[in-house]
Amino acid sequence: MISVTAEILNLLGIAVLLIAFLLLTESYMHSLVSLVAFQSLLIGLIIGIVGWEKGVLELVILAGITVAFRAVIIPWILNRDLRNERIWRNREIRTTHHAIVVGLVLAVTAYFLYVPIYRAIGDWSGVMAFILLFLSFLVIVTRRNALAQIIGYVSEENALLYLAVMLTAMPMVLEFGILLDMIAFVLLAVILGGEKRYGPLEVEELVG
Repeated sequence: MISVTAEILNLLGIAVLLIAFLLLTESYMHSLVSLVAFQSLLIGLIIGIVGWEKGVLELVILAGITVAFRAVIIPWILNRDLRNERIWRNREIRTTHHAIVVGLVLAVTAYFLYVPIYRAIGDWSGVMAFILLFLSFLVIVTRRNALAQIIGYVSEENALLYLAVMLTAMPMVLEFGILLDMIAFVLLAVILGGEKRYGPLEVEELVG
C-alpha cells in the first residue's frame, strides 16, 4: 500500500516534470524564470518532505537552501537584469519547434534506461528525477541564449539533488547542494557581467 507521503512525492514529481516540458517550449525569458523558480520551490518541498520523513536534519536545511537560492535569489537577480534590459520586454528566445516531441522521446528513453537501476536497487522512487536529468539537459542544448542556458543549468541542479535525495542518503548531499549553487552564481555573474558590456548574449558569443 502506497503511503500518503509517497503519493504526495509522486504528485510533486509529476508537477516537476510538467514544468520541465514547459521549459522546453516557453519562448519568453520572464516566463522561463518564473517556471524554474516554481520548479525549484517544488524540489525544495520534495527534499523537505523526505528529510522530515527520514528525520535527516541536513535534508531539511538543504530544502531551505534550495528554496532560498534557486526559487528566490537567482530568479530575483535574473528578473532584475531583465527589467534593466528593454530588449527582453518583447524578445522571444529561440527554441526548437520539435522540442516537445524530442522531450517525450527522451523521457521514454530515460525511463527504460532507469530499468537496470531499478533491478539493481529495487526502487522506483528516483525514476522521475532521472527523467528530469535528461529533460533539463535538453533545455540547455536547445537554447542558444546564455541566460536561457542558466535556466537549464538550474533545472539540471534540481534534477541532480532530486535524484541524490531519492536514491541515497548521501552524507555530503548538503555540501553538494551548496557547491552547485556556488557554481550557478559564478556562471550567472560571468554572463551578467558580459551582458552589461555587450548586451544580451548568444552562446556563440561566449566561445572563441
